[in-house]
Amino acid sequence: MKPPTNNFVKKYGPWALITGGASGIGAEFGRQLAARGLSILIIDIQKELMSAHATRLREEFGADVRTAAIDLAESGFIAKIRRASRGLEIGLLVNNAADGTVGMFIGTDAAAMDRAVAVNCRAPLLLAREFAPAMAARQRGGIIFLSSASALQVTPLLANYAATKAYNLVLAEAIWEELRPLGVDVLALCPGATDTPAFHKSGARIENLKGAPFMKPEEVVAEALRALGKTPRRVPGLINRAACVLLTRIMPRRRALIFMGGKMRALYPEQAGSD
Repeated sequence: MKPPTNNFVKKYGPWALITGGASGIGAEFGRQLAARGLSILIIDIQKELMSAHATRLREEFGADVRTAAIDLAESGFIAKIRRASRGLEIGLLVNNAADGTVGMFIGTDAAAMDRAVAVNCRAPLLLAREFAPAMAARQRGGIIFLSSASALQVTPLLANYAATKAYNLVLAEAIWEELRPLGVDVLALCPGATDTPAFHKSGARIENLKGAPFMKPEEVVAEALRALGKTPRRVPGLINRAACVLLTRIMPRRRALIFMGGKMRALYPEQAGSD
């Protein structure tokens, strides 16, 4: 095990556990945390992508990287996490893995929505409960919950997904207050549209964003790591933050709902049945 080489490693090392760490924002967390000197434990169900990403991290940063293929929707996933992390001091937990579908609520498969609740809500809850006590005992560490801008502004066509992300937001902010005196930092990260494989796979008509921010994963993660330890919540991107203020504090709730419905139907016309 590498000794701490900087204050970040001393605070959040030596190991970071990243769920959904094979691609997108999760993979970028791995890159930026490895660059800061942390060892990385990647949890994902995409075995080939995960293995390739782990190899890149080892080659580029000389990082100690381990992987485990675990489905967070399984009822007994936490036992597999314990085996994968046995003997490792997890100083930073990044609850990044997410699942969800785009479409009208009444037309969305109930089993798919149930899986999203398991991956997006139950898994981060149990993972935080698993690793937070040891962090608190050491009086150092951090937990990042991947929430979403949709958790703040309500998003038609993403009803269940947005609701699961609201759960992460509320949970993270409450834990932030509880763990802050114990030396453990907690952050709810609320990105908007981000250039990830999952976003492209969703079928979004990116050309219809029409000037709305479309951030890169490296920008999102850099903001998250700057915010960790300073605030309980971070919406990456100045325009995203301004939009959240407009939709949650200035615009009447009913009008905001209708406005977001129109934006989502433009972004996902096929899923809305409007194309």
